[in-house]
Amino acid sequence: MMALGVAGYAYAHWTKIITINGTITTGTLELEPSFSVVGIAGTKGWLPEKEGKHVSYINWTIKDNTLTVSINNTHPCLWVNGTFDLKNTGTVPAGLHNWTFTIYGETYTIYPGVITPSMNEDAVEAALKSFVETAATGPAGTAVRISIDFAGSNFWQIDPGENPTVTFNLHFEEALLQDQTFTFTMKLAYYNWNEA
Repeated sequence: MMALGVAGYAYAHWTKIITINGTITTGTLELEPSFSVVGIAGTKGWLPEKEGKHVSYINWTIKDNTLTVSINNTHPCLWVNGTFDLKNTGTVPAGLHNWTFTIYGETYTIYPGVITPSMNEDAVEAALKSFVETAATGPAGTAVRISIDFAGSNFWQIDPGENPTVTFNLHFEEALLQDQTFTFTMKLAYYNWNEA
């Protein structure tokens, strides 16, 4: 017993090591705008760009997520129809956080009040339509009217691969003054959808 106590004890044990390797990648939030003109109409019907005596034409560029549109040589009774698309080329859904519209020297915003978290998709679409069309009406005498149609396109949450489209119609009315310049700026701010 004393000899064993001095020598000590050796215990056998078995070992199994579990290794966990993890890799975490983050997604991307990418939106790609596009724009197209459906048509330009005058008093004699739809006109291709730069055709006839009533020459009105549209130029546009897209650079660094900024769409710049110029409608030149407008006149009373001119109609311009077009579409605006916003494709989610990223990997996470994009949620509309804010939309500001500056026109006629005034800035309008969808938050607070225009859209609320309790609204369903139809109510959001109707609120956005009303928001843009009311702001675009401007003061008396501007004689430029805009109507838009989301047609169920979900601009407020755009999932990866989705490409919502809004169509618009600009009407330059009889009261349009000569030699005028109208400018506007719209800014759509998107967050990852769970933060919007």
